[in-house]
Amino acid sequence: MNRLLLFVIMVVCIVFDGCKHYSPPGPPTTGEIYRPVYAPYADVRTVQTLAPQPLKNAGKIYVKDNYLFINEVGSGIHVIDNSDPQNPVKLSFISIPGNHELSVKDSTLYADNVLDLVALNIADPRNVRLVKRIENAFEYSAYPLATNVRFECADRDRGVVIRWEKASIENPQCYR
Repeated sequence: MNRLLLFVIMVVCIVFDGCKHYSPPGPPTTGEIYRPVYAPYADVRTVQTLAPQPLKNAGKIYVKDNYLFINEVGSGIHVIDNSDPQNPVKLSFISIPGNHELSVKDSTLYADNVLDLVALNIADPRNVRLVKRIENAFEYSAYPLATNVRFECADRDRGVVIRWEKASIENPQCYR
């Protein structure tokens, strides 16, 4: 009986020794560290038609009739009359903070405005009007797009995160 008990104890020890708990590697202690840049909710919810602006960081392009709608990543949408493709005419810039996506149906342009979805009447491309806003249609950006980075945790009470910047931060508490 003692041999059987000893054998069982040995088998149990071997089995449990093989069942080590996996722990993922910790966050890097060096490399890029990001800090959120905030803006007040009221500021980012301001959509307005401005004079034409220079293209700096072009994103997606949508063609509707004789018009080009070119996303300026994070800032808004350029409206260009392309009736004469040899001589396109910049008509206006629709300032939409945090904009990355756009779509057009009939005379309505749909765009993301950080957390919100906005519908804009583009019947007169020089004077675009806000038709509807669906607040908080998108998730709050609590993480930078990069992975395997340390960052300062986002705080909704400080406003909405409009972008992430590289920074020198001591002991950042968040990791993605």
